[in-house]
Amino acid sequence: ADLDDEVWPTFEDLTPFEVEHFVQDLQEFKLESVGDPRWLTQHERVEKLNWTAHNQAKEGLDEFVVDQFNTQEKVPALIYDLMLIEVWKERIWPLIKAKIAKFSSLRTYIPVYHEASVANLLEVCLYHRTSCEEAGDALVDLVDYCVRKLRYLVCTPNDELVRQVASAKECTEWDNVRMLDEQFVECEFQICMCVISIIRFLTDHRVAVPLAVTTRLLETHDILLLLVPLMEKAPWVRRNRINGRIEKFEEHKWQVVEADDEGRLPKLQSQVWLSIYNLVMDAECRARYELTSFRRENLLRLRRYINEVVVDQLPPLTNLHRALEELSISGQFTGAGDVAPTPFVVELVAEAREAIVRTYEGRWQEVADQQLQTVFVKETPDELKRLTNMISIPKELFDDGPEPPELSGTSDAVAAAQSSSVASAESAAWEAVTKLALVRSTASFFAAAKSEDAPLDEVLVLSAPAQPTPGPGGRLKLEITRSRKGQLGRTGDKSRSGAAADANLLARRAESGGEDFLLAVAADGVPADKVQSVPFVSQKGASRTAEQLRSLLSKPGREDLLEMYSDDIAEFSIPVGLSAGEEEALEPRFVSWLGLHV
Repeated sequence: ADLDDEVWPTFEDLTPFEVEHFVQDLQEFKLESVGDPRWLTQHERVEKLNWTAHNQAKEGLDEFVVDQFNTQEKVPALIYDLMLIEVWKERIWPLIKAKIAKFSSLRTYIPVYHEASVANLLEVCLYHRTSCEEAGDALVDLVDYCVRKLRYLVCTPNDELVRQVASAKECTEWDNVRMLDEQFVECEFQICMCVISIIRFLTDHRVAVPLAVTTRLLETHDILLLLVPLMEKAPWVRRNRINGRIEKFEEHKWQVVEADDEGRLPKLQSQVWLSIYNLVMDAECRARYELTSFRRENLLRLRRYINEVVVDQLPPLTNLHRALEELSISGQFTGAGDVAPTPFVVELVAEAREAIVRTYEGRWQEVADQQLQTVFVKETPDELKRLTNMISIPKELFDDGPEPPELSGTSDAVAAAQSSSVASAESAAWEAVTKLALVRSTASFFAAAKSEDAPLDEVLVLSAPAQPTPGPGGRLKLEITRSRKGQLGRTGDKSRSGAAADANLLARRAESGGEDFLLAVAADGVPADKVQSVPFVSQKGASRTAEQLRSLLSKPGREDLLEMYSDDIAEFSIPVGLSAGEEEALEPRFVSWLGLHV
């Protein structure tokens, strides 16, 4: 069975009564509770609230989700949740990731991307001035959080912020920990993109927030020294390593920039411009921002980026450009009054984060050990089904165009290959290879040998090592390696959409009862994420279960065979030519289509 056609999980918009109940029940958890059943319930509710809030904003509907957060004064609870999961990712995640990497990718991914869900929900709320007012002093924590993310954006090279994978084979060589690290990096980038919008909204509503927030932005952190280099660095634009096209990050995904849109400002760049505009053009901010020579030179670097094309799209930048020109001449902001000095210095601390860190200082390993014993344990099928319903991504976020046509049988494969491209021919040839009884039985024993300990999303990857093209009577060398579903097809940087796909896969695998395994092909002409479900078969092609095959391998005298199949890579060969006797052979015409490398 082919698993290309995914049924994506979707949420229904919540009713006003559900929203009121979910918001009212938001709790402030302890660090050791991250990932436990009660925490997962709240995560699921945050996901549904986020989904509904975004739909309401997008469709112009009554935004009763935001209203409930304001009415019940729960915006600070969201900010606390953000601080909690950030501390957990910084201090606990590195201590446990190596031990939980073998679990399902969905189980390990949910705590990591929970931060993105909360940040995304805060982004919707803080668009409204009332939410900024209601958040109050908790915004000090949020400003510090945003600054930490912006520093990460500025200090990390762009090619490390989102690592582009050049080939599917590169992904299959990752171990489980490397796969988690890649997911972590992708998720961190998405969070940073949300933070840019949050900063813009905080500067939009600066007059409505506590004075400590302005002090934090301009004096404590000097955020203009981050925003200007961020504008120059432009991490939201990249060149695709595979096709060389320019792409920009919008709507939570990388989109190709068409020739007609090359002059259009990316939305995130506009957010940075507006944040700078709000701070520089605000009279009180001007008065509070002491212009040293270094700060002045930092701001004047912006002039080179303000041109007619930019101003046409953001007309307020005309005033900013004029202010910068005046600054270059006079050395000071025009009309900036002096702030009367005061003998009192009062500064709010980032209460939420400091309280968490102070409570658990020196106990990080203790919390990690406790979570490994009670929270991050192997999932039951029912738990996996529940996790499946906790991720819901709009399908348009990761539609990459139509899938290649499916080639279902050898005769169909031949016909398709003769009338299609080289890639289709290679796909057809590999289809013929995977249908051979020798290939399926070898893969079956390989999968069964470690099926008791294997994660549900384990995928066997079939490939051909570099070799001369074998002729009739020769043998084609093949390799099978163990991989994970999350490691396949990652060239599109689709971390959350990949998790949604894995959610469906894990639900099916939990119900299969060990009657099949997953098989993919690592070859240039085959889609990297094309995975098929293959039933376990014996050496003669008879249907078996994983337990039955494992019992055969465990019989006395077969220790070497069991050890061979228990390795992480298996090497074998299949005959090329006409089938003779019991050994089925690959037809020679397929060999030339396999894209073998010498």
